[in-house]
Amino acid sequence: MTRGVWVVTALSLASVATATQSDRRLVDAAAAQRMEAVRVLLEADVDVNTPQPDGATPLLWATHWDDLETAALLLRAGADPNAAEDHGVTPLALACENGSVAMVDTLLAAGAHAGAVQTNGLTPLMIAARTGNVDVVRTLLVHDAEVNAATAEATQTALMWSVAERHLDIVRVLIAAGADVRASSTRGFTPLLFAARNGDIDTASALLAAGAGVNDLGSDGTHPLPLAVVSGQEEFARFLLERGADPNGTLYGVAALHAAAGPVDIWLREWLRARGIDGVLGSGLVGLRPAARLALVHTLLDHGANPNIRIEASTTVEGYLTTARGAFETYAIGTGDLRGATPLWVAAFAASRSGGADMIRTLLAGGADLTLRTDDQTSALMTVAGLGHLSYSPGRNRGYPSPSAEEAVQVLVEAGADVTAVNEANFTALHGAAYMGVNEVLEYLLDHGADIDAQDFRGRTAFRIAEGAKQSFQFQAWPGTAALLRDLGADTTLGAPGRVLERQLERDANQRR
Repeated sequence: MTRGVWVVTALSLASVATATQSDRRLVDAAAAQRMEAVRVLLEADVDVNTPQPDGATPLLWATHWDDLETAALLLRAGADPNAAEDHGVTPLALACENGSVAMVDTLLAAGAHAGAVQTNGLTPLMIAARTGNVDVVRTLLVHDAEVNAATAEATQTALMWSVAERHLDIVRVLIAAGADVRASSTRGFTPLLFAARNGDIDTASALLAAGAGVNDLGSDGTHPLPLAVVSGQEEFARFLLERGADPNGTLYGVAALHAAAGPVDIWLREWLRARGIDGVLGSGLVGLRPAARLALVHTLLDHGANPNIRIEASTTVEGYLTTARGAFETYAIGTGDLRGATPLWVAAFAASRSGGADMIRTLLAGGADLTLRTDDQTSALMTVAGLGHLSYSPGRNRGYPSPSAEEAVQVLVEAGADVTAVNEANFTALHGAAYMGVNEVLEYLLDHGADIDAQDFRGRTAFRIAEGAKQSFQFQAWPGTAALLRDLGADTTLGAPGRVLERQLERDANQRR
């Protein structure tokens, strides 16, 4: 939610010729804060309610500037306290925006309607709940403001505004006035979900005491626990678990254990876009601190989280590639639709870039099944080895060493992971290591039975990929890795070189045109 802004256009008071223009002298003076001119014009009987073209009246401008003296003068001269501009914004709404108790009292005493509704559904009570003056909120409620009114499109209530802005005193006042603690916005947020997003335990306690359920879902099925984890609120997540939260509740098909095991932003793309947020980093959904992940995974498992729960949302690593062709997509990096990922899979995906072997050990000890794969049949071993990870470092002889990937691969292999397994497009873990140019992982996999000459759906071996292959829209070659594979016995005659394959693709595309 963003704070509404009244855009001020300063207009100078000028002599005008026509009657219509003269009628606007008073409102233009109020807009420009020429208050002495306002007094002179009132004495000259200029119409106190003549608006500007957008409907803004002199009183609306006086309340915008929080000029109580001028507002009182205009009201005594007959200003309409309920005259609104074109979007339905009234003087009372602006007084609430300013958090001005004195102005609110003055307008209400003059007959302002506490329940006036703007075209977007905002009411003075919602505005006051957002801006945070509890005395203004109390005054509006005394004057019969509707406590459960909701905005037109998002159906957000005053209680939701106050929770989102962390105004606990207002939350309590609204609850006492009968606010619905279980209401949900059209985008799936309840008051408790706003508290989960903020990690606000005090407000959540007040909501639960008033009848909110710890497992109440938003209108889109969002559960508070995974939202707290996705939002990086580990203490709030523990608070919910202690209150009886379902450890397997989901957010867009992602469970708390998934979000604790590693970043889950790629599975939440559509959920974010449906809320006007394109991407996780800009939204504040940054996930848990790395140091907090392992402890929370232990806590979730202790509370009965399913170590093999599957993500229900479809996604691809690269958002601009569809899931239609899966791992057969020409420029994907060995993976397709990652629906069905388990917490172990998420942890392995993260471990290819940063430390995660301890997370993998913990999940395996907690009952994680390392044979479970995503919809494209990519295993945890395949992704930790490199499938699904874009790399582009032109001019390098080999990829950067990754001790975290090495350790995670070793943990999975020692636990029984199949090093020869293939996904739907015949990619193996070895292909993944070749994509990344991580020689140490390649050698480990080969030492433990990987097929050095396994071919993917385009006939490429690990050698051919290391020799040069398109990754997304960039061509990456690791000559040092290709030389290592040659020295280790790779058949360098299998498949076609990457540049040849690219020319074939261009030729086929031209023929289709």
